[in-house]
Amino acid sequence: MVELFELLQYVPLAWTLAAGALLIAGAAELGCRVGLRAYRRGAAPSDVGTLAAAALGLLALLVAFSFSMAVDRFNSRRSAVLEEANAIGSTANFALMLPRETQAPILGELRDYTRIRIGLGRPYDPDKMARDIARSIELQGQLWRQAMAATEASPQSLPVYRFVGSLNEVNNVHERRLTALRNHVPFAVMGMLVLTAMVAMGFTGYTEGITGARRQGANILMAITIAALICLIIDLNRPYRGLIQISPQALIDTADNLPKGG
Repeated sequence: MVELFELLQYVPLAWTLAAGALLIAGAAELGCRVGLRAYRRGAAPSDVGTLAAAALGLLALLVAFSFSMAVDRFNSRRSAVLEEANAIGSTANFALMLPRETQAPILGELRDYTRIRIGLGRPYDPDKMARDIARSIELQGQLWRQAMAATEASPQSLPVYRFVGSLNEVNNVHERRLTALRNHVPFAVMGMLVLTAMVAMGFTGYTEGITGARRQGANILMAITIAALICLIIDLNRPYRGLIQISPQALIDTADNLPKGG
């Protein structure tokens, strides 16, 4: 499942739309041909229309469920960027309250850290992601060593206490952002969505065929619409590629406004 998800990250959205539309329209065409064959044999229409309506209703429910999951995850990733920018900015401000000789090294490391976080996950590349995470953890370690030195020098200092608390929040946001980036709509849900769409359109095509009707144009339009909805969910599921992207502008603004220190 992980490999299939990784593959979806690289497939252009237009290809996904075309493949989805072909699969769904093909299911409708197959159902229509089976229905026409039954119609020519004189088979009764029966209650297959009820099955088609039930399948379409199930498809609508699954689309709404999948879309809601994708939007929630998208919003979590977007919120994590803002939280991280605020946490870094607060840490830099608290660093200005430390002794002058410690400010420049800490702010320099925060500046490097912010640059890494701006490019986290952009573009999608598992190897780059691993390198960015490793570098982030390395810089966090350096910042914590600075915090430990400041604490040893002034164990009762309120500015040091606030700086350590803010730095701890930077670490916490780091984990929250990574979790949000890795939290996607399960591939099994997306597969079930495509399968349900094919079944629903297959029943719809069969209903048309068994009554002697043939609405190929309408079926193709419906297939494209359903495939476009699935692509929208996929696009929300990969927020640093495609049409709907999460802007790192909050982090860029933070990097531009970080103080120089003493």
